[in-house]
Amino acid sequence: MNKKLLLLLVPLLLSTGKSYAETADSHEFDMPEVVVTATKTVMNIQDVPAAVEVITAEDIQSYGAHILKDVIGSAAGVSIMRANGREALSIRGFDARYSMILIDGKRIPAEPDPYYELDRISLENVERIEIVRGPVTSLYGADALGGVVNIITKTASKETFTLRLNQGVLSRTGDRNGRYSFTYDSGKQEKFGMTLSGSYSDSDASLKSNGTTYSPFGERKNMNARFEYSPTDKETLTFTASRMEEDTREYAILQTAMGNVRTDVRDNNDRSQYALSYTKDLSDGELYFNAYRSVWDKYNDTVNRTSGQYINSVYGYTTISGLEARISKKVSDDHLLTLGGEYRPELFRGTGIQTGQGTFTKVFHGKVYEGSEVKTNYSAVYLQDQWTVSPKLLAVASARYDDSNKFESNVSPKIGVTYTPEPGWRVKFNAGQGFRVPSPNQLYLKLNVTRNGNLVSLLGNPSLKPEDSTSYDLSVERDVGNVKSKLTFFTSKITDMIDEAWVDSATVKYQNINRATIQGIEGEISVPLSDRLSWSGNYTYLDATNDLTNTRLYNRARHKLSSRVSYRQSETLTANLWVDSYLHYWFQPAANISTNTSYTLWNMNVEKQLTKNQTLLLGIDNIFNHKDDALSLPGAFIHVDLTMKL
Repeated sequence: MNKKLLLLLVPLLLSTGKSYAETADSHEFDMPEVVVTATKTVMNIQDVPAAVEVITAEDIQSYGAHILKDVIGSAAGVSIMRANGREALSIRGFDARYSMILIDGKRIPAEPDPYYELDRISLENVERIEIVRGPVTSLYGADALGGVVNIITKTASKETFTLRLNQGVLSRTGDRNGRYSFTYDSGKQEKFGMTLSGSYSDSDASLKSNGTTYSPFGERKNMNARFEYSPTDKETLTFTASRMEEDTREYAILQTAMGNVRTDVRDNNDRSQYALSYTKDLSDGELYFNAYRSVWDKYNDTVNRTSGQYINSVYGYTTISGLEARISKKVSDDHLLTLGGEYRPELFRGTGIQTGQGTFTKVFHGKVYEGSEVKTNYSAVYLQDQWTVSPKLLAVASARYDDSNKFESNVSPKIGVTYTPEPGWRVKFNAGQGFRVPSPNQLYLKLNVTRNGNLVSLLGNPSLKPEDSTSYDLSVERDVGNVKSKLTFFTSKITDMIDEAWVDSATVKYQNINRATIQGIEGEISVPLSDRLSWSGNYTYLDATNDLTNTRLYNRARHKLSSRVSYRQSETLTANLWVDSYLHYWFQPAANISTNTSYTLWNMNVEKQLTKNQTLLLGIDNIFNHKDDALSLPGAFIHVDLTMKL
C-alpha cells in the first residue's frame, strides 16, 4: 500500500480541530444511536465492532433519492460497479454476489444475473438503511462475505398521505424519466398501525453511438404494505407484503455466423414477497419468529429489430420460503447470548438452466423450449455472545453452522472487539472465516445476457468449487465533539473465488480463481463547519488481486473518493453538493480487451419548502455531463421533484 498516502490520512482523520466541533448542530450531525443488523440485537453504533454506516430517512430526502442506486454509492467502502453496462453494488471490493441485500432482515429473490437490484428497490417508505461492511457470514450465511445492506421500512407513527412527482431529462438527448410515488401512514390506532406505499416509473430509451441502450428502459411498478398489531406493549405482530412488476427493454447486438444482428431484448419480471413476524420484548432480551415467502417470475423475449422475428425466449421461476427463530437473553450482567436458527428451501426453475431434474417444456411463439429445476434446502443454526469484558472492552463472538442437501456442511466463526481507552477514542478489530457454495445459476445456467450492449451467452460451470475466505479489519475511531473520523485497514484472502471469465467474444462462463486477495484502507470524516454548513467525506484504497497471476481483479477502482457539502440557509431552503470519484477503474468491456479509466461524477440539488405541505427540489446528476458508452454513463440528468403532504 502507498505509505505516503497513509501518512496523509492519519492526521486528516484523527486530528480534527475542536473549533469545528463546538459549532455543531446536534440534531443535524449526530449519528443514530442504535443499529440492529450487525449483531441482530439493538446496539449503540459506537459499541459495534463491525464497520456500520446508517443512511437515514433525512439522508434519503437530501439526496432526492427514489431508488437504492440514488443514495448508496456515496457510502464509505461502497462502490457502484459499472461492469457489463449495469450499475451493481460492491462492498470492500466484493461484487454484488457477495453483498446481501435485505428488506427488514429478509432475503429477496434476485436475477440469475445480479446486476439489476439497485434500480429495483424503491425507497418510498424507508426509515433507514444499515450497511455492514465486511463478512457477516457468522449470522447471515454464505452470501454475506462482502457485507450486508438492510433496508428497514417505517412503522406507523402519524397519519399522513404524501404524494411525490418527479420528472427528469438527459441533457444531451432529452430522453425522459418520470417517477410518481405515494406513501400513507395510518398513525397508531390503539393497537393497530398500517403503512402503504407505491411507485410507478417510466423511462425512454437512451441510445449509445452504436444504437444499443445505456440501460433498460420501460415501466416499473412497486407496491408495499405493512400492518402491525400490538396485543400488549411488549408484543408486536407484523405482516408485510410487496409486489414489483417490471416491463423493460434493451437494445443489444447479437453476434452470429452471418454477422451482427440488432436485437430488442424484452424483459418482464414479477416479484412478490410476504412475511409474518412476531416480536416479544423480554425483561432481559427479545424473542423473534419470522416466516416469509418470495416469488420471482420472469419471461424474456429476444427479437430481431430488423425483421421482427423472435430469436429466443426464456422462462424463469424462483421461490424462497424461509423460517427463522431467535432468542436473545442476558445470562449474566456481562453476557448477552443470541441463539437462532433458519430453514430455507429454494426452488430455481427455468428454461435457462440445465440440471436434468424436474424437466419440462414450454412453447413460445411456436418454438419448444426445454427447462429443468434445482431444489435446495438450506438450514442453519447460529450462536452469538456479547461479552462486556470491562467498562472499556466489549467482545462479540459468533459462529454459524450451515448445511444443505446439495453441499457439505460448514462452520463460519467470527470475533469482534471494541476497546475504548478514553471517551472519544475507539479501537475495533474483527476476524472471521467464511464459506460460500456455488449458487444454482453459477452451476447450471445457460442464458443470454446483455454485456455492454452485446448479447452474450452466460454459462454455469458444474465443476465449480466452494469458496473459502479469511478476513480481518482494524479500525481507529476518533470523535471530537460532533466531528467524527475513522480509519480502517481490511484484508480478505479468498480461495477458489468464483468470477466470470470471457471464453470468447460471445460467451462468458463462471470459473474459480485459485487464490485472491482483497485488501485496502477506508477513511471517513464528517465535520460541521458552522450551524448551517457541514462537510463529510470518505476514501477507499483497494488492492484486489488474482494471486496466481498477480493481476488485478476486474470491475474495481484502485481509489474511490466521495465528498459531500450540505448547506441549510433556513428551515425552508437547503442545498447539497456531492461528488463520487473513481480512479484507475479496471474493467473488461469485451473479450480480450482490458481498460483502465478514471471518472468523476458531480451532483447537486436545491430544496425549497414552498408551503407547510409542499416542497420543491431541483437537481442535476453528473453536472459536467461526463459521457462514457463503455461504462454506460449517458451524461447529465436534470430532474425536478415535487412533494406534497395531503
